Amino acid sequence: MYPHFEPARLDDVEELLSLYRRVYGSTYALPLGTDPQVMAAELAADTTTWLLARDHGRIVASILATVAPADRLGKLQGLVVDPARRGGGIAHTAVGELTQHLLASGSVDSVYGTARTTATAPQRICLRNGFTALGLFPNLRKAARHETMALLARHREGLLARRHPVTRVPAKLGRLVNAIDKTVGLPMWPELVDTPETRPESDRPVRLELVDAPNYVQREFDRLVTDPVRRFYPLHRPNVLLADVDGHFESYAHLSRTDGYCTLIGATPAPMSVAPYLDTLIDELSGLGAHYVETLVPLHCFAELSTLLAHGFLPAALYPAMRREGELFHDYVVMARTLQPLNFRGLAIDEAFRPFAEQYIDLWTGRYLDTQGVFQS
Repeated sequence: MYPHFEPARLDDVEELLSLYRRVYGSTYALPLGTDPQVMAAELAADTTTWLLARDHGRIVASILATVAPADRLGKLQGLVVDPARRGGGIAHTAVGELTQHLLASGSVDSVYGTARTTATAPQRICLRNGFTALGLFPNLRKAARHETMALLARHREGLLARRHPVTRVPAKLGRLVNAIDKTVGLPMWPELVDTPETRPESDRPVRLELVDAPNYVQREFDRLVTDPVRRFYPLHRPNVLLADVDGHFESYAHLSRTDGYCTLIGATPAPMSVAPYLDTLIDELSGLGAHYVETLVPLHCFAELSTLLAHGFLPAALYPAMRREGELFHDYVVMARTLQPLNFRGLAIDEAFRPFAEQYIDLWTGRYLDTQGVFQS
C-alpha cells in the first residue's frame, strides 16, 4: 500500500533535511534540500506546492513544484525517497500526484522537470507519468563532475495542438525538430535553411564591467526589459549584469559559480545588440567560472538562432508550446555552449533521449573536432 501524500508544513523542515542528507549526503546541489532557511521560505511561498509521504509518522518521500504564475508553467524538483522504501512505486506516485494537481488547477499549462542521467530510473518515472523527452543539458553541473541532465515536460490535454507554425529554421536544428515531430508533432514542417558560419563583428574592442548585485540587477531588468517576449525565462532570475562601458549594450544573466552554470536571460537595448560582442561576453563569463552557458530562444527567431550557432551555441532541447501568445503557443529552443570538452562518459539515458544525444554529439564534434580528433579553436 502506498503512503498518502500530503502538504508539507514548516515544522517538517528538520526532518526533510535529515531525509535529503540520508539519501544524498553532502552532494545535493539544491538549497531546497540543504538550506533550512530557503526550505522554510519555499514552504511559505504561494508559488510552491510541497508534498510529502509518511509511514508510521516518519517522512519517507518528498517532492515539490514551483510555479511561474504569469507564464503558467510549473517545475518539478526535489524528489527524494527513503532508501528503505525504494522500489515500491512511491517516486512514481509522487510525480503523478503532484503533476496532476498542477495541471488540474487551471493555472498551469505545462509542467517540466530535469532528471539525472547517471541512471535511467528518474527519466522513466517521468516518462511513465505522461512526460515527453525534450532534450539534454550537456555538462550542466560542474559540482556533479559535469553531469548531463535530461529535460522532460507534460502539457494540458489538447494544448500541443494549439501552436504557432514556424516556416523556417536553421538547418542545424533539423534533427532536433525531427525528434520533437516524432513525439508530439509539429503544426507544419519548416524549411531547413543553411546558415553562414560568419560571426557579426564590431569594428571596435569592447570593454565590459561586471555588476554583481542581485537585487539591483533584478530591479534594472524589471525596469528596462519590459517586452514580455524578451523577458520570458520562467523561474530564472538575473543576478549579474555585464555592461559595455561605452553603453552599447547590457547583458543580464543568472550565474551559479558553484555549478559553473550560466543562463543568458536578456539584453538591452535589444537581444541582438550583444551579437557582435558575444565572444567577448562568453570569455568574460568563462573567467567568472562559467563552463556551461545557455539561453532560450523562440523557434521562429531565425536570425537569433543563426547568430548563436555561428558563435558555437548548439541546440540542446526544444520545449513545445512553452509560451502563450493570444490563443496559440510558441515553441522554444534551448541553445547551449559548453566551454569544456564534451563528457558523456557514464551517460545512462532512456531510448527516448537517444535522438537528442546523437544530434548534439554530432553537432559538437563537427564544430570542435577535426578529422583527426584534434581540438580546434
